[in-house]
Amino acid sequence: MAADLFVFFGILIISPFWITVCGVKKKKEKAPPGKSTETAKPLIVPDDKKADKIKSKKSTKSKVDTLKTDPMEKKEEEEKKEEEKKKEDEEKKEKEDEKGSEMKKDASKVDDKKDEEKEEEKKEEEKKEEEKKEEEKKDEKKSDENANTGKPHISVDPTTPLSFKADQSSQSKLTVKNIHDKSIMFKIKLSDNVSFQVNPVFGVLEPGKTIDVAVTHRKSPPKEGKLVIVNTLLVGDEKKVAETFKTIKNPTGGQVTVKWMAK
Repeated sequence: MAADLFVFFGILIISPFWITVCGVKKKKEKAPPGKSTETAKPLIVPDDKKADKIKSKKSTKSKVDTLKTDPMEKKEEEEKKEEEKKKEDEEKKEKEDEKGSEMKKDASKVDDKKDEEKEEEKKEEEKKEEEKKEEEKKDEKKSDENANTGKPHISVDPTTPLSFKADQSSQSKLTVKNIHDKSIMFKIKLSDNVSFQVNPVFGVLEPGKTIDVAVTHRKSPPKEGKLVIVNTLLVGDEKKVAETFKTIKNPTGGQVTVKWMAK
């Protein structure tokens, strides 16, 4: 009986141990050689291809998003740039206009100054011309005074005053004759160059020769006047009598006066 109990207890003690050993042995037999019998958790190893695909997808998505948003942003940016350029052009144009306006003002000032200088020069010339005319008048007056004292080298026909009708235009003839034994030259001066004209004004006469002078009256109010014939011995070129008379201070012949009247 005791032996039976000993065996029974021995079996109870050995059975669990045997079951455990058998179970471990079975597990070891099932597991591939060189590998742990324990249940291994799967390791996550990064796959480069999958990573590239993910990156590619992200990149593609980003590009798509960019393509969706870029046109609007690009348009806005272009409009902004265009406005800035337009503003710069306007500012540049304003500066150029201001510069042009200043240049015009400066040019206008220069032109005004030049005009003033020209005006002053013109006034100076007019003043000199008037002085010259005054001198010539004085010289002519002196010449006439001296001429009155001498004997004329010419005679005129008619000697009576020339008569005209004031309300009509008409012409009369005056004959001038050289009564000197040498060639003479003459010039005719008028007291009224508007209502009366003579032709010729200057002339040369050989001894004993005559010339007809046309005296023309234009329609005018009633008036009286005279013409004066200055005569002197011929000097210089007979074709330049007008210029020669400017240099003569004392004519050799006494002047001859012919009156006229328009009634």
